[in-house]
Amino acid sequence: YFFESMISSSSSSPPIVLDVGGYSTKIGYAGEDHPRSISSSTVAVPRRASASRPSRAPQRDFAHRILGNSDEEESQWEPANPVDAATGWWFSRPSRPGRGGGSWNSNDGDGGPDCGDPWESHELFHRQLRHAFETGLGLSASCRDADDAASPSHHPLLLLDKPHDPPALRQRLLELLFETHSLPSVFFLRDATAACYAVGRTTATVVDVGYHATTVSPVFEGFVERKGVLRNNACGGRGLEERVLRAMDGAVREQGGRRRRDRIRRVNQRLYGSKDKERERDGSGGKESNSNNSNANANSNANAGVKRDATGRFLKEKPTSSDDSSQWKVPEYLMPPYQVRRAPHYAPRPEPFHHWSRLQYCRDLKEMGVACAVGPFGYATAAPSVHAASHTFLTSSKLPYTLPDGTPVEITAASRFDVAELLFGNDEHNVSERERVLEESVRTLREYELEIREYLSNNSGENEEAERREEYATGMSRATSDENATTATNEDASAGDPYSNTSYLGEKATRHGISRSDATRYRRSKYYPPDTVSRKLYSACLPYLRPFPPHPNAASTNDPANRTSSSHADDTANPALHTPSHTHGNTHFHHLTSAPPAQMVCDSAFLCDRDQQANLLGNVVVCGGGSCLYGGGGVGTAMTASAAAAAAAGGIPTSAAASTGIGTALGDENAFPDRLREEIEAIIHQHTLGWRVKMTSPNTMAERAICSWLGGSILGSLGTFQDMWISRKEYEEFGCAIVNRKCP
Repeated sequence: YFFESMISSSSSSPPIVLDVGGYSTKIGYAGEDHPRSISSSTVAVPRRASASRPSRAPQRDFAHRILGNSDEEESQWEPANPVDAATGWWFSRPSRPGRGGGSWNSNDGDGGPDCGDPWESHELFHRQLRHAFETGLGLSASCRDADDAASPSHHPLLLLDKPHDPPALRQRLLELLFETHSLPSVFFLRDATAACYAVGRTTATVVDVGYHATTVSPVFEGFVERKGVLRNNACGGRGLEERVLRAMDGAVREQGGRRRRDRIRRVNQRLYGSKDKERERDGSGGKESNSNNSNANANSNANAGVKRDATGRFLKEKPTSSDDSSQWKVPEYLMPPYQVRRAPHYAPRPEPFHHWSRLQYCRDLKEMGVACAVGPFGYATAAPSVHAASHTFLTSSKLPYTLPDGTPVEITAASRFDVAELLFGNDEHNVSERERVLEESVRTLREYELEIREYLSNNSGENEEAERREEYATGMSRATSDENATTATNEDASAGDPYSNTSYLGEKATRHGISRSDATRYRRSKYYPPDTVSRKLYSACLPYLRPFPPHPNAASTNDPANRTSSSHADDTANPALHTPSHTHGNTHFHHLTSAPPAQMVCDSAFLCDRDQQANLLGNVVVCGGGSCLYGGGGVGTAMTASAAAAAAAGGIPTSAAASTGIGTALGDENAFPDRLREEIEAIIHQHTLGWRVKMTSPNTMAERAICSWLGGSILGSLGTFQDMWISRKEYEEFGCAIVNRKCP
């Protein structure tokens, strides 16, 4: 009976668990061991909509096909992601006029492409959630009938968010979920806490290696210690893929060379040369027989290697090395599969999508362990000055692989280890790259801060008048004295909250010109115009977005837009000032660091209270798709023929590779957790000898990639968790600020 009471009794309407990450979106039902749907979080959106070319829905299959009928039409699109790469939030920078920005869903009727809603990420989040409901779960996101079984209104939603999300963003998302999807109840769970629940822990330091960054979060007794959260934007899956891309481009230039160009040209001449001649012969079919004979002779001479012009004169053939004609030009870099299929011209797609396709192929190479592997403890990057004979891994056996264009390359163990050393190496090369990314992140945050200040200053004079002028009678109606009393109670409950009494539903009604006849269902919410909602939200997020704390001597006002941090403008050139030892409170983005993950674990634990440090340093949980790296197995020994052929074939997923034996040949699946444990212990042993770190991680890479979602699935299926949901009644009574009290 005890275990039956622990399981939710509402099996017919199980809770939905949603995890919107930087690379993929995972959705499924609580109590299951795997998500129902895993889709890409990155979509293609049109950036410049106009009245003549109306706004179109985001496209999700852009990685495998072109958008439109030509490359020119495809250039009007670009990738977009609801997760900001610099902060990890569901955040969008303001649209500044004159910069060609603007929301993808804006149009001339709303004032031009630079006057749309600047919070594009929340619109993308809304589209992502709707797509997951319809395709992943088979629910009708547009159905609001409570009696319809296909409506999401039957299922509570458990949303996983980041440990360092500001309170205003969580309030905004709570409004979106309740007022646009008619959900019965919602709960926000920190992904670090969910990762601990997935492995049976309540206290641990969670190392989440995501797509954009690595985040280290201390969790003590089920609650995240926000003061110890650290983030390294260099140590992510995207950074590893960029390294793999540079390594494969170098292999194409060094190992391919002239032989690769000549081989591809011969193949193109054999496959496409005869077709061109037949096309020319078909076009001249109406000529006289003597001309046909001359064309036949010309074709025979061309096939024999002799070239003539239109008049029949001989042409001097250029050398192969200097043949740069557009028809037979071969790119000197790694070509993705789509570009190989465009032979013989090999025309690339517009640059955002071309680079994305190359990274997608490099991601496959990384997940298979072909181009990336975790080296042993104590491995040092092979510097150019080191002689090949003196480096063990440069002289070890090489891994053969065939590129999509047919070029065979051999990948050394040193090149595979050098890619993963971005997460562990303390040499000059890796340290400088991590510091460079830190400087770029700090500059990006400064740009965000300046853009927000400019946006708030431009709209400050019109805010109060716009609120009075653009109030909608349907949203502001207070029909009875009881509603007035309820409103007064709600205003008291949200006192001191910088973002309250706003409505995402009212914003969408304003933007699209929808008449809300049933607005009495949402009596509490004021329907502000989009500019007012965005101003309130930016004002509330600005203190958490500053890269440096405000100057202690600066005059503080109630309006965050008037606060200044100009005294720290010169600090952006010195990333060392932005390390955890120089933080002064939690009212700024103090999470950035350039330390490797092992050092981040120690720094994160030491930022917490003294009585918590021992438990946090002794228990470490590893999760995230970026940690799914193989070890350096097979180094010094030749691979089996079947494993090498399977790895060279390409396109094998991680789970299939493990089942076919490639994981054993290429290395251990637990290589990353083991290497991280040794690195952490080496740091701690400098002052505490004999300290042991218990590294906890799912046994398989497939579970490690969805570790946070599994924790949410476990928590949402417990019967004792049902009292923790935020119901619609509580939302209407206390407002969106309740999310920060019930979901810490």
